[in-house]
Amino acid sequence: MDRNTLIGFLLIGLIFIVWFQLLTPSTPPKPPKPKVLDSAALAYADSVEKALAQKALRTQKVGEFAAVMEGTTDTITVETDLFTAKLSSKGATLISFVQKKYLDWERKPFDLITAKDGALSLLFETTDARQSVVNTNDLYFTPKTSERNFKLSGKQSATIPFEIDLANGKRIKVVYTFTGDKYQIRYQTELVGLSELVRGATYQVAWNGGLAHSEKDENEEANSSYAHAYFNGSLERLDADSKDKEFKLQPDGSTKWVSVQSKYFLAAIIADEPAEGAYLQGKRTVKDDKHVFEDYTVALKPRLPANQSLVQHAFTLYIGPLDYVLVREAGSDLEKTMDFGWEWITRPFAEWIILPVFNLLERFISNYGIIIIIFALLIKLVTYPLTVASTNSMKKMAQLQPQIQELQKKYANDAAKLQSELGKIYKEAGVNPLSGCLPVLLQMPLLFAMFYVIRSSIQLRQESFLWASDLSTADAIITLPFSIPLYGSHIAVFPILMAITTYFQQKITPTSAPSEQTKVFNIILPIMLLLFFNNMPSGLGLYYLMFNVFSIVQQLYVNWQAKRNPAPVGSKLAPASKSNAVQETQKKNPKKKAKVS
Repeated sequence: MDRNTLIGFLLIGLIFIVWFQLLTPSTPPKPPKPKVLDSAALAYADSVEKALAQKALRTQKVGEFAAVMEGTTDTITVETDLFTAKLSSKGATLISFVQKKYLDWERKPFDLITAKDGALSLLFETTDARQSVVNTNDLYFTPKTSERNFKLSGKQSATIPFEIDLANGKRIKVVYTFTGDKYQIRYQTELVGLSELVRGATYQVAWNGGLAHSEKDENEEANSSYAHAYFNGSLERLDADSKDKEFKLQPDGSTKWVSVQSKYFLAAIIADEPAEGAYLQGKRTVKDDKHVFEDYTVALKPRLPANQSLVQHAFTLYIGPLDYVLVREAGSDLEKTMDFGWEWITRPFAEWIILPVFNLLERFISNYGIIIIIFALLIKLVTYPLTVASTNSMKKMAQLQPQIQELQKKYANDAAKLQSELGKIYKEAGVNPLSGCLPVLLQMPLLFAMFYVIRSSIQLRQESFLWASDLSTADAIITLPFSIPLYGSHIAVFPILMAITTYFQQKITPTSAPSEQTKVFNIILPIMLLLFFNNMPSGLGLYYLMFNVFSIVQQLYVNWQAKRNPAPVGSKLAPASKSNAVQETQKKNPKKKAKVS
């Protein structure tokens, strides 16, 4: 094959190759794989969409307030001699309050505040058609202080302001002032230009949530938890004493303060100027059939004039122990929250006798068990003259019993005549049939007041004496694997000793007319006291035990003195009584002579 032929074949082959390529349909390119968003990206996109929707809804519902419903949270800590508190810029509210002096039943620090969004808030009703309620706990304030940690001692104080700036000069300002040695906190509100945004003649300054439990017996603490409002000079109490039921109270009128309390602690909002009313709400919850809690919300309703650009109010917060002296220092009759029984019977004894003596003795004696013993001794010394008079009266009445019984038989069907003749006998003998009971009657209000004071006094809480580790709880030395009706599931020592001493005290106390009923009562009473006091605070059992011991010693001495110097019965009594009987006998039987000695 010559050179030209070879070139020709190569050219023909090249032409076929080119032609084949031109005639063969081209393969379309594979479409690109669609991008698949991972779960995180999808979640983010969904959250953004929801956030935008929520923001639009908030704007629709709360108007200008929506602009401050997003932000960052700053926490400010205030440590004083008495407590450590934390404030959050979200809501300008208290989110933590831990006392230094008082621990829970496990001897650990505990936080009084239970509301997850903070304890304090302001509530406004907006002017839109929905009448939505704006809660400042949903708003982000700006702290107007560069400090984030304060440490105060003694009379040192710190002022911490929070502000929210809305459009056109509108503003909400909240100011806290703490002092190093006080449980009282000053709380001020300043509202500027809000009349266009909110409706109604009032707004609310609220405490949210009950106080955290600090005691082991949750049922007892729940039963001692309440909400209060002090309006028109009287105390109104709300007790959420039934589970799964909501309790509400909205008193209208001049309201000075509202409060929530547990067994030993109190949180109150006290207005400098009385508010227009109050709002109380409570609910009892029970979890696992044993965890009981009473959740309360209380609020004052200060005035919010419609045409007033600047509205300012000032309050005092008291957050701390139910100590009578400290609570009374807060003013405005806040001590009314403390339950001392009947207003005009036991309360005066508690406030004017028991508590002042306790506070005086506390200056010199650190152990409250010894203070209780000394107080019981003082009461017996003060009532000694009454005991002597009672014993003498009982002995005189015992000497008169034969004549009294004779008259009772004679005038069994004539009650009026019987009372007349008995009155003559008592008058001639110079005795009063009620004088024997007078010492007991006079001491009863004091004894009941002592019951209320010891049951609720924080001074006895976690104070030990002898085998009792806590005078505010039962002095149980044995825990039973079962519960005895009316008695309980433990054995306490003070109630047993108290029952024994009660029995012996009754045995040595003279009575005017011993009877079978008296003997039965002398047995039943100690048993009843044993059952009743087994679950009571051991401080109460200690007081009644020592009161009985001193009563026994006193009665033995009085009886000894009475034997040495017998109390004479009225000189005219025996002859007069017997002569009356003789005269009656002679009228019926003139021939029969009666012998008069």
